[in-house]
Order: sequence, then structure tokens, then C-alpha cells
Amino acid sequence: MKRLLLAFRDSRSGNFAMIAAIMTVPLIGLTGLSLDYSRALQARSYMQDKSDAIALAMAVKGPDVDRSGILASLLAAANANSDYGAISFKTEWSTPTDYVVTASSTVPVTLSGFIPGASQILDVKVSATARYKGAEYLYEAPQAAMLDPEAGDYNRIAVYCFNAMKASDPVTHGRTQMTEIADNGGSTYNNPMPRCASGEVMSYKLYNSRNVRTTPTKWNSATNEHYEYYTDTQMTQNGETYDLGGWAILETVLCPSLAACKPVSQGGVIPEGKNRTPQHATEACAPGKYMYYGWEDRPPGRGTTDRDYDDIRVIIKCPTVTKTSDELVRLVH
Repeated sequence: MKRLLLAFRDSRSGNFAMIAAIMTVPLIGLTGLSLDYSRALQARSYMQDKSDAIALAMAVKGPDVDRSGILASLLAAANANSDYGAISFKTEWSTPTDYVVTASSTVPVTLSGFIPGASQILDVKVSATARYKGAEYLYEAPQAAMLDPEAGDYNRIAVYCFNAMKASDPVTHGRTQMTEIADNGGSTYNNPMPRCASGEVMSYKLYNSRNVRTTPTKWNSATNEHYEYYTDTQMTQNGETYDLGGWAILETVLCPSLAACKPVSQGGVIPEGKNRTPQHATEACAPGKYMYYGWEDRPPGRGTTDRDYDDIRVIIKCPTVTKTSDELVRLVH
């Protein structure tokens, strides 16, 4: 018996089969790990392609255009054609120019699950960022800007770009590139005109400070009685519309030519006289024509007023914009 036990101990026959049996599980696991890693890479590539396409498609028109219908279709198509399980997408405008898409999915493992303690799923995450640059428009300087130099009030005119889609912004109210162009205090302004993006319209601001035209130190005094009026201009088929807070402070007239942009008594089309109801142009600005803006610095309801709407006169050539760049969208991440 002792000899038999010693012989069994020293025997080497059948070792290969035993070792092969022992190594079968880890070999299958390692092979499966390679296959599952390749599958995860394929899933990642698919998700990245879809995320890139979604980001570009959503950013192409900028943040002010509703493309929710297109987004829903793209997300549905991405999941319908996926061989890697359901994909979760998160989409947002992270900044006014950057549209971000993040995608995540869990890819089930195959043979690598044989490895003891190995996860049964692989987490795959990708992201894409598309950056939008809207077309820019350079507005021409006013053909003429005339402010009454004899008025008691100090008046200053500024132009700016207004985006109605961003009017609810508590900080900007949709107004950007505020640019002062003229006042009745004898100041000289050489500021470049605004470059307004697509969806923005050049608008006007009137700053009125009471009874201080001859006292420059009080022009911008917060303690002096003063008012600000913003046109927040929008373009419609029937011409420009303005939001002046309900104050009857602005008159607009579309002139067929620059020569016609003068008072009626001088052979032009600009209304004259005191205690009038201001006119408003009902046609859109068209090439070859001019838009006249006549302001009353003291509108009815805010002190004594003569309602002649010629305290500040601005004439703009139509069309008022020159395109300076094209819209552009590109992937940045």
C-alpha cells in the first residue's frame, strides 16, 4: 500500500488535462474580455457619431430657434438603430454659443462575465459640443442726427442690438452693444456702430436728464431727475414696432429719398406742428429709402411738453445693415 501511494504521488500522467481544466475558466474570461472591450469600443463609436450629429443639427440655427421636433426625431432614431442597449441623452445650451450633448449606456458583457468578481455590464459615456457663430450685421451710421441745442434738458441718443427672444433676461433684457452716437451738449462721438447678430435689430435709447443741458457735471447724475427710453425694435411685414413702455415719445416716417426727409413746409414729408399725435411708418425700410425718427424729449404725462416730436431727429438710410459674416457651426469637443 505504501508503495502504491508513493507511485501515485510521483505519477505525471494526465497533468495536461488537469491544467487545461483549471485554466479553462480564466482563458474563456480573458477571451471574453477582449471581445467585450471591442464591443464597448464599437458602442462608444456609435454613440459618439450620434452625439456629434445631434449637437451639429441642434446648434446650426443658434439658441433662438426652436428645434425640439428635430431633436426628438434624432434621439428616437439613435436609439432605434442601436445594437448596444438603450442610450440616455442629455442635451442643453451650456452657453449662448455652445450646445452640449452627453450620452451614456450600459453594454452587457458576454464571456468576460466568467471572470470571478467581474462586472456584468460596461458603462460607456461620450460627449459632444457644437459651437454656433451667428451672422453679424454692421449697421450704418445715421445719415443725420440732430438734437435741439437750445433745449433745457440734456438728451443723448444711443443705438444697440435688440434680441426679442432674450428680452426676459434679467441682466441684459436682450440689449447688447450699447453705443452712444449723439447728444445736445456739444459732445463728439466717433464710436463704431454695433455689429448685430442674426435675429437682432438695431434699436435706440434716449437718455433725458431734466434742466441740465448747460451743466455737464449733472448730465449723468443719478440724483438729478432723468429718464431712459428704449425702442426695443422688432421688424414685421408692416414695418418696425417699438416697445417704449407706453410713452408717446417717438414719431417715425419712411422717406422716399433723403431729399424728402425734411419738414412739409420745406417740401418734404416730415410732419410739423405742436400738440400732435405722432405718426408711425407702416411700411418696412426698403433699399433707396430713409427712415426718420423724431423724438419728443418730454412725452405727455411727464411734465410740460409741446408734443412737436422734433427735439431729437435721426435719419437712417435703408437698408440699415451690411452683412459682415456668415453663420457657422462646428464641433469643438
